[in-house]
Amino acid sequence: ATARADAQDQHHPQRQDQEEEGAGKEPVPVNKDSLYKPIERKPRVFNPLRIPRGLQQELPFASKPKEEKQRRKKLYVHKRAVVMEPEEKRLHVLMHKINTIRNDKTKKRKEADARSRAELAKKLEKKNESLNQYRKDEKKKRFRTEGKEAARREAKKRKTISE
Repeated sequence: ATARADAQDQHHPQRQDQEEEGAGKEPVPVNKDSLYKPIERKPRVFNPLRIPRGLQQELPFASKPKEEKQRRKKLYVHKRAVVMEPEEKRLHVLMHKINTIRNDKTKKRKEADARSRAELAKKLEKKNESLNQYRKDEKKKRFRTEGKEAARREAKKRKTISE
């Protein structure tokens, strides 16, 4: 028991860094990773919520998305005249021409695709028709041979029974 009492008398609590540094008037070392830094985050931008029409019809009125009602008179913003500079007008005309050409090309391409799909459908229809005819003929042959075989067996049965 005396050894334990001696150990308690010799116990000195450990001094903190601040106490040691304070005694010698040296500043406490600062770890750069421990410092707080302001967190910079980009503001979040969300796409507008699009609700399908079918779902909109099922929603109660309070939850339905509200649209601005149509006005009888046009607002100033809609009916004001926009006067373009000559350069801007030239660019506008050029863009209009380019879009017209592009729309015309897409229209022609769609028509050509529709024609080729129609031709392909005709070919497939003709192929399916010939295939169905072939299958029909094969069925006829098979049933004819099965019928002959059944008749032969029936005749053989009758012959054995009569004898």
